[in-house]
Amino acid sequence: MGAGSSITTVRRVLRGELGWIWPVFLLGCVVRQRVLLARTRWAAPGVPRAEARYAGRLALASAVYLSLSARLGQRRAYAVMRHLLLPIGIALPRGVLARMTVSATTSPMERLMAFQRRMQQSEGGRFNTRVYDTCDATTCAYRITRCVVVEVFTATRTPELARLICDVDRVFFAEAFPEFGFSRGDSWENTIAYGKPHCTFTLALRTPEASEQSPLG
Repeated sequence: MGAGSSITTVRRVLRGELGWIWPVFLLGCVVRQRVLLARTRWAAPGVPRAEARYAGRLALASAVYLSLSARLGQRRAYAVMRHLLLPIGIALPRGVLARMTVSATTSPMERLMAFQRRMQQSEGGRFNTRVYDTCDATTCAYRITRCVVVEVFTATRTPELARLICDVDRVFFAEAFPEFGFSRGDSWENTIAYGKPHCTFTLALRTPEASEQSPLG
């Protein structure tokens, strides 16, 4: 899903909720986005331009959420944001994976690690801090100790939106790497967005028996 498909998602979801006024609503959100971003460190001189652009896109999500909350109530607005942010969030890793070229003899772990290296250089990954704990033939375990998504959403007074981005990982890894079981240890809430000191990622090769089960089972 590229930028065009993301715009299609925004149009579909907002039109479904707001009807014909959705373009006017979105224009107002763009104005609000600028106000929100101006209060953060990403508006200051010296911030890397790429990071500031990324922060700006996240701030637009905050503006949409705050404006929807005023119209629909916080509970409904959060549900709408799930329909927006999940497909848009999954678009980035899907795009990274689609651009990869791997040999037919590449093992599942080699493919996974090639993807991880690409993600660390992507727009959504280059601003985070990642620490690998285990990386062997069967298991890839790492922690994100700095998450710019959490930082931006916290600065724009919508920290709960970061939890929706946490859900992106669970959906994407099940879809893109079904050979692996993905977990966050003993709880799906082991992420910075839920107040933990880091985000936990553990991907372990499935046994043949486990591979027959649903990846979200």
